[in-house]
Amino acid sequence: MKFINFSKLSPKNKLIIKKKIYHLIIEKMKLSAFTFLNFKEFEKIYFNVNKEFIYIDIVNKKINCLLTYLPEKNEKILRDNLLSTLFKNPIQLLNFFFNLSNLFKNIKPPIEYLQLFHIINVNLKKIKKKKKYSLINNLHRKVIKGKYKGIYVIYRNTNFIAKKYYYNNNFKIYKKNLFYSLAVKKF
Repeated sequence: MKFINFSKLSPKNKLIIKKKIYHLIIEKMKLSAFTFLNFKEFEKIYFNVNKEFIYIDIVNKKINCLLTYLPEKNEKILRDNLLSTLFKNPIQLLNFFFNLSNLFKNIKPPIEYLQLFHIINVNLKKIKKKKKYSLINNLHRKVIKGKYKGIYVIYRNTNFIAKKYYYNNNFKIYKKNLFYSLAVKKF
């Protein structure tokens, strides 16, 4: 796995990769708020605000792994832009709020930790788990170096794959509510 920072891609490759990331998130994260957006809305919100915190591993021109980090300052901008976009389309807004668990996602994170916003690993290339975890943890260290104490994640309590992954990677539960868990890993 060799992670590339999205902001370092050529303009031609960025458009191609933007569409691939959009489709990957829509396909793999069916309960994500981004599923309510079309590509143009997604592009405006996801890439304009946070492009330097998006990392991808590509295998045979396909995204093998996507990691997106979300600093606190970008989180507010992203949330405000998302809500603004949803308010422009009342049907999307209603669908978003009918999923009551979305109202419980706002768990206060620890100070000086960076949010791992998305991690999608497609496993296009066979690699031992220990090696894969090591490569991903090396990326975490590189991204937080000198700026943060560690990484935190928020995941649905019903997402057993995420729960197992974070447990296997030594993330510790920091806070929990009925629908979501917030886990941290200090580096």
